[in-house]
Amino acid sequence: MRLRSVFAAALLSVLPACAPHPVPARVPAFKLAPVPAVHAPRWSAADLRSLQTALRGAFAQTSAVTSGVAIVDADARPLYGVHDRTPLTPASTFKLLAGIAVLDTLGPRFRFATDLRAPEVPVAGTVNGDLYLVGSGDPTLTAADLRAAAGALRRAGVARIDGALIADASAFAGPEVNPAWDPDDLQYDYGAGQSALDIDGGTVEFHLVPGAVGTSARIETRPPGGGVVVRGGAITGYTTDLAIQRDADRNVFTFSGRIASGAEQSFFRPVAELPLYAGSVLASRLGERGIALGGGVRLGVAPLGGVTLWLHRSAPLERIVRDMWVHSDNQYAEHLLRVLGAERGTGTVASGARAERALLTRDGVPQAGLRVVDGSGLAPSDRVAPLTLAMLLAHAASGPAGSTVVRSLPRVGIEGTVRYRVLTDGAGRVRAKSGHITGVNALAGYVQTRRHGRVAFAFIINGSGADDGPVDDGIDRALDILARS
Repeated sequence: MRLRSVFAAALLSVLPACAPHPVPARVPAFKLAPVPAVHAPRWSAADLRSLQTALRGAFAQTSAVTSGVAIVDADARPLYGVHDRTPLTPASTFKLLAGIAVLDTLGPRFRFATDLRAPEVPVAGTVNGDLYLVGSGDPTLTAADLRAAAGALRRAGVARIDGALIADASAFAGPEVNPAWDPDDLQYDYGAGQSALDIDGGTVEFHLVPGAVGTSARIETRPPGGGVVVRGGAITGYTTDLAIQRDADRNVFTFSGRIASGAEQSFFRPVAELPLYAGSVLASRLGERGIALGGGVRLGVAPLGGVTLWLHRSAPLERIVRDMWVHSDNQYAEHLLRVLGAERGTGTVASGARAERALLTRDGVPQAGLRVVDGSGLAPSDRVAPLTLAMLLAHAASGPAGSTVVRSLPRVGIEGTVRYRVLTDGAGRVRAKSGHITGVNALAGYVQTRRHGRVAFAFIINGSGADDGPVDDGIDRALDILARS
């Protein structure tokens, strides 16, 4: 997940489903190169004995020895396993399932669309009737995009909308907030809800400007005009000890405590009623552009037909999936799971889970004990066997989107949530997705071995000692062993 507060580094030790260190805001775009075909000698019996002996040594005397390990070759044939069919809590490695499934279903070049529709062509600068803001599940839509929408309408000569602004989020169904998530997570940006129409990752930014010690800090809401109400305040002090509490199901935020003098600081908090919030932000931007809105903002469903007055397309899906895996973005994963469901007719978690299972069934990947509660792995009740993840990765690498899947995973020891792992022989040869919540330390991805081509692996350690130093050391040793095999 991506934390955007300046206190991210201090908070990371207590925030679940994230990396142990802060990550950069964005990985630069680049063209994905094709993955070369793998033509490597088969593993001989002697090779396998040597590999398995070395791996047992790497994991010895740590909690990893009693957790789940699965390693398979490029054809998804098992090479090594420890409790590899035992369902375990995967944390953010679960994002592999959502990302691979959506790439397989929609293709790497797919783009989400968000548009403004009117019943008919505006006449003399007036939209006769309601204006519809229609979302399709784009997890990257921002308030800046809505500002651009208002500008586009004004440049097209629109000066008035006779009716209301209708926010259409009907592509998804079900609750905005997953009931399986820990309530303590819901106050942070990584625990924001999801809608087919939301902006800025379902959050609002509070920008605090401290004054002189003992005076009130100024609280700015960004973007302004989304119907967010701020109560209470923050006193400028020598240290920061700030509480921000949102009322249940309402965008009323109460501030209390202190903010340190000196530097300005920003805090991001989830908002409720996501499509109405997005619509209210757009309504404010329309007002700034001098476009009068006859009615208010409400939920609804756009009728068939009509005229598109503005169309926004997201970056290609391959970019979105890469950002999701590199930064472990929960909101991206949750949106993509629901998008999978929408492709089957209903944009729900349950429908998305059925789509994921269908992919696993098609490829012959075992599913015993699989439990899909969400798309991100933030729910402690998610379950998957290490062998399921490893075989999923092996099949994905050889599939139509294989180049995208392999190249979209972050390079271990170099970037993203896995950049602080320390490899020797594996340096530059391992790409993987990490996963961390309380009591879970997981890693799954690919190793390009020296003599046997690419292998896929999944390490899922559950238990109170999951994050012990020897566990991570054992994982790094295992990756180096695989790399030099």
